Amino acid sequence: MDGRAMSRSETGLCWTCEMACRAAWPAAIEVRHGDWTARYDGSPIRRTNSLNPLPGATGPTRDVRQAAESFYAGRGRRTVIRLLDFATSDQTALENEGYRSESITRTLHARLNADIAGIGPDTTLHDHASAGWLGLRETLNPDAGGFRAMLQRIEAPLCFAETKVDERVASIAYGVLIDDLLVVEAVATDPDFRGRGLARQTVGALINWARRQGAGQATLQVVAENAPAQALYRRLGFDRLLFSYSYMYAPEQNDTQ
Repeated sequence: MDGRAMSRSETGLCWTCEMACRAAWPAAIEVRHGDWTARYDGSPIRRTNSLNPLPGATGPTRDVRQAAESFYAGRGRRTVIRLLDFATSDQTALENEGYRSESITRTLHARLNADIAGIGPDTTLHDHASAGWLGLRETLNPDAGGFRAMLQRIEAPLCFAETKVDERVASIAYGVLIDDLLVVEAVATDPDFRGRGLARQTVGALINWARRQGAGQATLQVVAENAPAQALYRRLGFDRLLFSYSYMYAPEQNDTQ
């Protein structure tokens, strides 16, 4: 992937949002290899179990790749390399080594110029995840406690939003404030209650909270194929595509090239 032509300020904003997203979902272990960092926490989440570039990185070089492969092999994991489309990297070289690209995710940005109207009383904010909040998260994304452990590693101001239907938590998200930037994470709605605008209520409440804390901008990451989510985020002001990223998977031992 060759870095897209960007101004210095645009590149700076991309890196600001990228590193804020990492801080909002921290890995348990990070080991630096050159200008890349191998992240690991043992969960199914790819962002925290992949080799990620640092600002100014190129490559990864063969030495960096081999160090990452050793790092992940020692933990029983297949090596995954995360490539950002605005950062210079050599996807062709990885493909020649048998790596294959999977999944594209988009990083969106919003200016928080106004509160989100119409947030009802069934949407509430908390400084910790309620039992109902965690219950919905773990029903939709079971991970044997890895998510709870990750939350404990977040060092920045944190807020949990939930929207209930008939006293049942039906929609969740959390937000992390990095300087004046809100990072929105873990947006999810119970399948029984989708299509009712609950996610708008939940994310909107986080935006209003962040504005009260002095935030002027927000970012989030969404799978490219999730058109309904992207439409929702556009309505909430996330109308700027900053960059996309993809994952390169190392070949399995029995793969042929």
